[in-house]
Formats: sequence, C-alpha cells, structure tokens
Amino acid sequence: MGPRRRTFIGLGLAGAALVAALVVAEHRGWPFLREPVQRAATRAAAVPVRLEGPFRLHLFGRPRIEVGQLNLASAERFGAPHLVDARGVRLSWRWGDIWRWWRGDRLRLQALSADALDARLRRLDDGSANWQLGAREPRPEAEPLGGLPRFGSLVIGQGEVDWKDPIADVDIDIRLRGREGEAEAANAGYQASFSGRYRALPLRLQAHAGGTLPLLNDPETAPDAPWVPVRVEGTAGAARLRFDGEAAALLGLPRLRGALALSGPSLAAVGRPLGITLPRTPPFELRGTLSQGDGVWRLQAERAHIGSSRLAGDLRFHQRARPRRLTGELQGQRLALADLGPAIGAGGAAAAPAPQGPRRVLPQHRFDLPSLQAMDADVRVAIGSLDFGTRAMAPLRGLRTRVRLAQGVLRLDDLRAEVAGGRVEGMTQLDATARPASWRARLEMNGVDVAGWLRGLRREGAPAPSAASALKRERERARQGGEQGLKSYLTGVLSARLDVTGAGQSTAEILGSLDGPIDLRLRDGTISHVATEAMGLDLAQALGVVVGGDRPLPLRCARFDLRAREGVVEPRLAVLDNRDSTVHVAGRVNLRDESLALRLVTRPKDWSPLSLRTPVTVGGTLGQPKVGIEGGRLAGRVAGAIALGAAAGPVAAVIPFIERGRQEDGDPCEPSAPAAPANKR
Repeated sequence: MGPRRRTFIGLGLAGAALVAALVVAEHRGWPFLREPVQRAATRAAAVPVRLEGPFRLHLFGRPRIEVGQLNLASAERFGAPHLVDARGVRLSWRWGDIWRWWRGDRLRLQALSADALDARLRRLDDGSANWQLGAREPRPEAEPLGGLPRFGSLVIGQGEVDWKDPIADVDIDIRLRGREGEAEAANAGYQASFSGRYRALPLRLQAHAGGTLPLLNDPETAPDAPWVPVRVEGTAGAARLRFDGEAAALLGLPRLRGALALSGPSLAAVGRPLGITLPRTPPFELRGTLSQGDGVWRLQAERAHIGSSRLAGDLRFHQRARPRRLTGELQGQRLALADLGPAIGAGGAAAAPAPQGPRRVLPQHRFDLPSLQAMDADVRVAIGSLDFGTRAMAPLRGLRTRVRLAQGVLRLDDLRAEVAGGRVEGMTQLDATARPASWRARLEMNGVDVAGWLRGLRREGAPAPSAASALKRERERARQGGEQGLKSYLTGVLSARLDVTGAGQSTAEILGSLDGPIDLRLRDGTISHVATEAMGLDLAQALGVVVGGDRPLPLRCARFDLRAREGVVEPRLAVLDNRDSTVHVAGRVNLRDESLALRLVTRPKDWSPLSLRTPVTVGGTLGQPKVGIEGGRLAGRVAGAIALGAAAGPVAAVIPFIERGRQEDGDPCEPSAPAAPANKR
C-alpha cells in the first residue's frame, strides 16, 4: 500500500470519525456546548443569558434548542427583574434569520414553545426598549412592540406578559394559557386576559383563541400566517364590546375579521382615546362586522342605534395615513338631531350649565374643536329622515351630503334634502384652525310648503298632511276662502336664500357674529284674518271675525329681505301684503344678547268704523318676548275722541277711530315699490 493511498484512507477514516462524532453529538444534543452557547447568546443579546436545567441542542436539519429554564436579563435602567424567564423551553430557528439579525435586521424565530413564560416588556421615553436585543442605540418604532422578536409559532402553556410603554401609552398585563398539537386536537385552544390601559382607554378583556394565540406575528413578514378563531369580550373604557371571528395578528397592525357588538354611553368616549374624531352622543349600540388588513380598519355596521337614531354604514379607518383618515358611507332610516346635540352645541345631558341671568335660547355649549384636527375624513351620508326634535317642524327627507374633514376644516358639501314638497340645497363649513373658529353656510330653499314644514303654524287639532299633493290641495282650498279651509294661520310656498358667516366656539357665538344676507319669499299663500287684524288692533274687524269665524286671507305677497351684521339682523324689506292690509316690519333682532326690538305697522285697505290701529311692538328677548303697542298714537286718538265727544256728542266721538283704508299701487314686496314709513311716528 503506497503512501498516497494510506493518506486517503486516513483522511477517510478521520472524516468518518468526524461524521460519527457529529452524529453522536447531534443525537445527544451537544451537552458540552451549553456554556459556549450561553456566552455567544450573551454577547449577541448584549444582556446576560442563562441556560439552566436539562439542555439539548440540534444544529442540523431543523435547528432548535431545548432547555429546562431560559432567562434573558433586562438592563438595570429599565427597572425590570428580567426580560424573559421561561421554563420548559423549546426554541427553533433558521440560520438565515440568525445571519440577518446579526447584520442588524429584526430577530425572527421559527417557533417558541414554553411550559411557563414570564415576560417584562419595558420601553423608556428615549425610545430604548429592553426587548431590542443587541441594539447599540435606541430605535423608536412606529409599531407598539416594534423591535420585539417575531415568531412563526408561539405556544405557551401558562404565561404572563407585563408591558409598560410610555411612547405607545400602554400599561397592560396579559395572562396566557392554553395548549395545542395533534395529541391535544380535541382540547386545543388558548385563553388570554388583558387588563390595564391602552392610551387613555382602560381595558378589561377576555380573549379565546382556537389555536396558537397570534400575539406576536408580524403580518408584513408573515403574510401567510394561519388564521385562527378568536373571541374577545369585555370592556374598553366606558364601552362594552364583543368580537367573534378570526385573527392572524393582534398587535402592531393586526389582521382580523369577525362579528362585532359594541355599546357605550357616547361615541366620543370611545373614539377619543383611539385618536378617532367622533361626535358626543347619547348611549349607542352597534352591531356589524369588523376587519383589519394592510393598516385599514373596516366597519360594516348593519345596525347602529344612537339614542333614537337608526343608522347603518360602511366605514374605513386608515391607520397608516398621516393624519389618520376616515372614509366610507353612512346611511340610515332616521337621524335625530337631538342625538348629536352636544356635538353641535345644542345642550343635552352633556351640556354645560346655562349662565345666570335671562334665559338664553341659543346653544351655549362649546364645540370640541381640537378633535377636528386629530384626523381627516371623507364620508358620504344618505339619511331617510332628519328629525329636528320638535313637533313644530317637519323632518327633512332624503338627506344627502358629503362630510369632509381635512386639516381641521369640516365641510358638508352637496347638501340636499326634501321637505313639505320642496327642496333644500347648499353647503356649510367650520374651520377649526381659525382663531376664533370660522363658520359659513350657503343654503337655498325652493318650493317648500311653509305650513307643511313649520307645523307650529297649524291650528290646534289640525292634522299635518304628509304628502305634497295634500298640502297643495289644502292651500288651494284656503285661498278660495271659508273657515273650513283654514288649517294653518299662515300658508304658502316658501323660497329662501342665505349666504352667511360667523365665528366662535359655540352656536351662540357664531350666531352672535353672524354676517350676510338672508332673503325669504312666500307666494300662493294665505294668512289668518284674525292675525292680520290683531297686528293692527282693528276692533270692529276683529269683532266681526269673532262673530263670523276666522277666515284665511289670500296673501298678495310676503318677503323678508334681511341683512345680518355682527350678529344684528335688520330688515331691508319686511312686508306681508293681503287684500285686507299691508304689514311692514322694522327694527332689529340682536343675536349677541338675544334681544328683540321690532315694530309692526299695519296699513289697512278697507274701511272700518271702529279702529284702534297703532303700531305693535315686540321687545324682550328670544326666550321671553314682550308684545305691546305704541301708547302715544293710541292716546292721541283717545284724546281726540274725548274732545269731539264733548263738543259734538257721543256720535262724533267715534270719528277718530274710523279707518278709511287705502289701496297701494305696485308690488310692496319688491324693493322698487314705495315702502311704508314703518319708523315714522
């Protein structure tokens, strides 16, 4: 045998011995590598790592380690006794993942199984976290547990996770227990309890999962992670919730889908801790489906009861967008304005106490303006009926609008609705970034039957027709005359236009600074005879009405051309004209202090033998109006009657009270027509 052959044989024997040694070492679990592995893990993690109890290591095929107890220390500055203390640990990995971690990527492990696990997760204000193993400097992460090792599979016999993170504003204690596997298929499942605080939202939840609880899966690096059944129920803040579906991740950007039931005292109380701008409302109950994927939450609400409102919708919350964004559609059979009262400053249970002094009518509650800058929104709204919360006003039907919130500016665009046979169109805008907040409204109303809309104008006991055709027939009968046709004190087809602005942090402040034109016109209408005579104090005519019954008078025209300046509304032209009289209105309504200073002058068109006509005044406030007469003019008539009675007898005494009447030329409702000297004494 030559030297070369002996060399080859020697090398072969050495290789075989080496392979045999490796096989034996792999079979025995490399027990002599405990200390080297422990030292290498300590250097890589930059914190002490202890491997205690039984030890087995497998480096080939599927790399894995089994150890009786694994303890990862936590740096002293984090104030935690350890990062992880686990017993009965089985850990597997891929060498490629370890290499990438060594190069600076996030650590990913194939599987972690532990009979018992105690984890203490801590992050400091500077962004450093005790779970950022091997990090040379703080790495603030966008995700709540950014930097934490990710697992393809996590199996915990019994575990506790104590998580404190001031950056994510989290202080939660999570307790886990469960089992799974082929031998335990019949009893597989996990349970978890969450107690503590997420942002300002106190949590007390119970979770049940049908398999490995996917708490630490990363949906980006493990997009094919299996979906497992999940049920969550308990309380989140003031809300009660129940979720029954499936999930592939619950932290960071979750992946989940399922049925949701949510109830609570107010939508705002639920949305505020989560950074979602929602209105303050009465108690609500919501049922639908909730899903999350690619950073987008989607709520398909089959039923949303808010107070007496009945709504539904399909909404998407874009969590990754900056600022966060809400989009979708909101629809429903009925929306009661009272249910949004606190949100629009209309008082309600949550409103601030009214200030001392005269009773105020305009809502004083201040808007939550900062919340309008917390996110953006673009939601299309379709509501069957918008109820104003009073029997005196008919609800709007078929309300359509588009709610857009961008950079603190809230707009209601393409606003359309129907009421009493007519239409309402326009837009409104509230700019919360202005100081003070600015508001604008452009609204137009056409073809609205005023008696059908303002039901408070109807006579007591008269039913309100719902169909536009019935309203039109009633109005035509009233114009033909006869007491039987009088169902409302005022009828007609109303047209209105306004383009106004205001500023402030409440409805009262905005109206108290109102500026812009307001034009109201009424056609094809009627007015109660007794109301006309009362405005002029025509005693004989009024007595005739009492004896013969009230009758509707066809309105020739009615117009209120108003101008608001710094909260003071004054008429440029305000007139009601019928065949009996022409009523001119002058004065002002001060919305800043809600005071009234109006004067009604009635000019008769017919002859009356016993008239006490004198201007009627309306003073006081919106909450406590005071109606009176101008005593000077009436006193003059009375004095003249006394003088004539003394000189010529009782018959002559009535001469000052005889009203001759006068017919006017032209249309008094047009600015070009000669206006009555309403302010002339």
